[in-house]
Amino acid sequence: MDDIAEVYPELNVPGSAPNNVDSKVMGPGTHGIVRPLGKRAATSLFYGPVYKRSQVEKRNFDTRVELEDQKAGSAIKIEMVKKLAEAQQEIEAMDKKFSEAKKEGKEDKKAMERKLSEAKMDMEVIIADKVKAGVQTYLESLGITIDANTKSR
Repeated sequence: MDDIAEVYPELNVPGSAPNNVDSKVMGPGTHGIVRPLGKRAATSLFYGPVYKRSQVEKRNFDTRVELEDQKAGSAIKIEMVKKLAEAQQEIEAMDKKFSEAKKEGKEDKKAMERKLSEAKMDMEVIIADKVKAGVQTYLESLGITIDANTKSR
């Protein structure tokens, strides 16, 4: 094969398995076939017990990776549940503050209406007193005196 690589250097591209000389001569690799031994040969026959051990190690590694992934996923899920609970508590606190502010607003509105009503009554009394004083002054200017305690005829 080295002779072919020397004659056709364009076939031997480093780092490119489909373009190297071996894959050009032998064709693409296939799963479950050991090229010199045929289809019925197991890879463990060709590569020996090291291949079986490496397959077991690979399965063990895959299992460990899967467990670690599950643990990490569980930790993230637990963290997200905690954050969700905290957010719900904050929402409840804000709702409580909002309802209290709303209540205070209603109470303030009632108090304001009460104060306005009292001010209106006070103004009516003041206006009535001013009108009486104005009428009495006008009558006095005309020379008419009315005693509040006696009735005039």
